Amino acid sequence: MRFSTSTLLALPLLAAAAQQKSPLDEAMGQLQTIFEKVAAFLPNIPNPNKQHPVDAANAATASAGGKTLHVLTLDSWKETVRSPVKAESTTPEEWFILVTGGNKTCFGHCGTVETAFNKSALLLAANPTAPHLGYLNCEDQPVLCNSWGAGPPALWVMEIKPEPAPVDIRIVGLNTTSTTAKTFTDLHALKTWKESPLYEGYFHPFDGPLAEYNLNVPLGYIFWVFAIVPSWMFMIAISFLSRSIMGNRMAPQPNRRPGAPAAAQVRALPSNDRA
Repeated sequence: MRFSTSTLLALPLLAAAAQQKSPLDEAMGQLQTIFEKVAAFLPNIPNPNKQHPVDAANAATASAGGKTLHVLTLDSWKETVRSPVKAESTTPEEWFILVTGGNKTCFGHCGTVETAFNKSALLLAANPTAPHLGYLNCEDQPVLCNSWGAGPPALWVMEIKPEPAPVDIRIVGLNTTSTTAKTFTDLHALKTWKESPLYEGYFHPFDGPLAEYNLNVPLGYIFWVFAIVPSWMFMIAISFLSRSIMGNRMAPQPNRRPGAPAAAQVRALPSNDRA
């Protein structure tokens, strides 16, 4: 699903109504019109859910019989990682997911890690116990990375069981200069990734509190908007909001008569003073 700029800016309200339908639907329709006008003043905003192609190295790996590298996107990542899981299975499906980025999210230093990960797919091709391989680029999927609390470069190891079993996740940090294909094959062969602690943060994409209440993706959008919207835009929004609040406070209340306070004061005077 592709989100417009106006919808992205309205996501804080959507998060508040995540659990139920309410009269906010009509209000959201009105906000849509307002945000479309505001969006006209914003610079070109990049797509936060870009369908990036698999690079040539990975394509060659797959054609040579290597492990398929699944590119994860905001729309389909959960279906992708759960697709190999059988309902009757008692053994978790293991996933190696490389979290990487580009010039903005990894300062251009993730190329070595990506090349090594692609080569490991070919080395693991003959191993029937090899993990499934996933690829998450925070440059093209900033909202998904924000919703996970993920940052490059790192290897996310997931053990996926049939629902509603919890998902164990461990995060292995990667060195941008010394990581090789052997790094990933050794992680699988020696299971050294199990030495990393379980990921149990609020942003756990399956079992965290934010995922439970469907707030992780709206928060991912909010963080993304704060990162791309100019600071002056927020200052203008705060100015409009403060003026609106002050205007409501200064407006006369409908049930109060203008002369009521003075009349009450006169009636309160003693009789001898009136004389």
